[in-house]
Amino acid sequence: MKTGSLDAKLEAEVLLRHVLKIDRAAMFRDLDEDISMEDSSNIASLVKRRIKREPLAYITGVKEFYGLPFVVSEDVLIPRQETELLVDAAIVQAKSLGKNQISIVDVGTGSGAIAVSLALNIPTSSIIAVDISESALAIADDNRRTHGLYSRIKLRRGNLLEPIIDKIDILVSNLPYIRSDKLTSLQEEVLREPVVALDGGYDGLELIKRLLFQAVDKMSNPGVILFEIDPDQASEAVKLCQQFFPSAITTVLKDLSNNERAVLLEIR
Repeated sequence: MKTGSLDAKLEAEVLLRHVLKIDRAAMFRDLDEDISMEDSSNIASLVKRRIKREPLAYITGVKEFYGLPFVVSEDVLIPRQETELLVDAAIVQAKSLGKNQISIVDVGTGSGAIAVSLALNIPTSSIIAVDISESALAIADDNRRTHGLYSRIKLRRGNLLEPIIDKIDILVSNLPYIRSDKLTSLQEEVLREPVVALDGGYDGLELIKRLLFQAVDKMSNPGVILFEIDPDQASEAVKLCQQFFPSAITTVLKDLSNNERAVLLEIR
């Protein structure tokens, strides 16, 4: 938090509302009211944690994604706005498939933010959320229950698509894609997140290659694969898709900042 910056003021407001358990309207309504010594001490303690570069979402234990609140902890990657592009694209593709029931698999589910968002926006979907981390799956379980989706989202622990038996209509994944040699140059806040959720291997595409290899025998036809990438990886990611699915249509999708952020692979 940089003193005097807009971000610092907004984050201080979030911490204040978190401790007082009030919404923004109540905060402005009660501006003239005194804060108890206990609450003041708690706020100061949280501010100190933030100054030490602990991510705000880990301090409050909550992060918004696709307009929904999600529980997060240091066991999961913090959901990011640019990843909402995957949800947007999956919703569009689900409609274009024209199936009464849509089988969706979310690989590397983490907090379950993608799986929950898809379940709520695609009523005809049945979803399996996969993660290799048992701790991450515990967070995903908390979030699916909070949003009333226990029966709609199944959780599976395993390596990529290994736990999946049935054919997949839509495969969505936000796997680690940061090159191993770039990890040390990341912001301190990002380095607080699980390394297993960041490290994409020597070229950043190791896990994506393995995912595509496994997907060859598991995808329906028609079917869709969506995965997030670093903008610098777009051309290599497209080559991988063409290697494993030569007859599919591959499209690179841009995020709101006009960065090449995701790859859409349409199997027809």
